[in-house]
Amino acid sequence: MLTPAQLQAIREVVATGSLRTAAKRLGFTPSAISQQVSSLERTLGVQLFERLPRSIRPTAAGAELARKAARLLADLEAAEEEMRSFATTHRGRLRLGSFWSAGFRLVPAVLAEFLRDRPNVDIRYEEGDPHRTIPAVNEGRLDLAVVFEYGMVPHNWPKDLTMTLIMEEPLYVLVPTGHRLAARKRIQFGELSAERWISYTEGMDASLNLSHICAASGFDPDVLFRTNDYNLPFELVRKGLGVAIVPELAMIESRDVCVFRLGDPSQVRRVFTVCRATDPNPLLGHATSMLINAAEALHQRADLPIAV
Repeated sequence: MLTPAQLQAIREVVATGSLRTAAKRLGFTPSAISQQVSSLERTLGVQLFERLPRSIRPTAAGAELARKAARLLADLEAAEEEMRSFATTHRGRLRLGSFWSAGFRLVPAVLAEFLRDRPNVDIRYEEGDPHRTIPAVNEGRLDLAVVFEYGMVPHNWPKDLTMTLIMEEPLYVLVPTGHRLAARKRIQFGELSAERWISYTEGMDASLNLSHICAASGFDPDVLFRTNDYNLPFELVRKGLGVAIVPELAMIESRDVCVFRLGDPSQVRRVFTVCRATDPNPLLGHATSMLINAAEALHQRADLPIAV
């Protein structure tokens, strides 16, 4: 089989018409270049050069091989450069998954930056909660997923996954503007024990989290409405149909809704990226850094009234 060293030797000898000059260009001795040519002739069974007293002249086979060598070496150099571009994150593939609210608030900035600055990266996105995206990462269907856990509903994540904390979200209580507590700067969470609650699908983390928070204040929430749509609680609260708890990433500005920030440090939602610990994809670290930057750019409402 032809080797890159043989192809380089043939190319340079034909280009320069001299073993000595070709050897100088390639950083070898003339004897080494001569041996490369002779070895190649024996392997191919064809004479590539006519040896003259003071020069060397390519045969028809030698000239043709030199032309092919130039193209093959150019292809090899292009392949090397392409592989290096994968290492520098300018080429490659990234399959990203995320739950809805992070997909709405964090992921667009990442997708936009990749498409703008790294157009040769094949980036794909799909939405899904952690119970879908974690198995997809484990099985190699996703490279990176954005997942969450509530402080009062911790998870035992698979040990062969790498978790990186992106942000810790405050949680907020939503009440209608005409609510009896709306004008207060501070409320006790137990004061909401008699309220009608708007929550998420039973058994899901958000619903379990509400139950734990209410239990810590000594009551079970009376949940009248359940939804998986993060926008719907705002509309239901705005209409005076109940109260709700939402995380920072799901917050929507509304004049008809008053917001209280939960003051207990355990009452938060943590957002992580997750990938396989053995995955060598160099785009993973870059995408995670971009998600952290997007999270840091969000304005957290530190000046809001507090519920404790």
